[in-house]
Amino acid sequence: MKNWKITILFTIVIIFTFSSIVLSGLWKDKSTIRNVVLAGNITLSKEEIFEFAKLNDSLICGNHLSMEMIETRIGKHPNIKKVEVNKDGATIKIDISEKNPFAAATNGKEVFLVDDQLTVYIIKKEQSDLDIPVVSGLSVELGPGTYGKDDLKNLKIAQYIISQAIKINKSVFNYISEISFADPNGISLVTSDDATMVYFIDYESAARREKPESVRDVNSASLRNAINKNLLSLNGFLKQVRVYRTSNSFRYIDMRYSDMIIVKNNNLPVE
Repeated sequence: MKNWKITILFTIVIIFTFSSIVLSGLWKDKSTIRNVVLAGNITLSKEEIFEFAKLNDSLICGNHLSMEMIETRIGKHPNIKKVEVNKDGATIKIDISEKNPFAAATNGKEVFLVDDQLTVYIIKKEQSDLDIPVVSGLSVELGPGTYGKDDLKNLKIAQYIISQAIKINKSVFNYISEISFADPNGISLVTSDDATMVYFIDYESAARREKPESVRDVNSASLRNAINKNLLSLNGFLKQVRVYRTSNSFRYIDMRYSDMIIVKNNNLPVE
């Protein structure tokens, strides 16, 4: 009887031990990371993202970092807008969204990209052919993470001009190659077809009931009204005048006067 009890106890111990080994193996198999997959990248390679974040497959597969730590490291990349890291079985999946630029910006020496949050970041070679307006006349301090005194104000105004141009007519947006803040008294545009100068906004004329200095801000109702009005006028000009003229017909287009567009032709007197 005593031997029978010992045999049963021994059998139970063996079964428990075997089950523990099997379960341990299954748990280890599920917890072991074998693959790291990166998705959503367009211009950024996995190698340059990992180099920036000081990551590699071995480090991730070794469970040395939490998913939150991986997200934080990758999310600091200046060209990345969003990061999500998830575990799917033995695979770590990293999904990223790259920033979407609305314009390029130059400090006079270098050209950068600007996203919808007004973040300035470096242009990748894959983005060199982007067909977006350039914002010029900004400070020499402009760069990734740095802005001069009026850079943010001017970038906000440029963003407003671009968004309104798209709403009015995509052809108006396509007609704008450059938005310049080089003149302290106003805003100029450069056309995309033949690089014609467009004197777009005069701060003093736009101010009316406001002080000229207060108009140099996108929150100014006077400035927004002037921008909207002149974009509508530019749309009409494209449909009624520009469409019938050849390239390089105009020396400049002046929209700084109320209810009037003055055009200087290259070979004719002022109209």
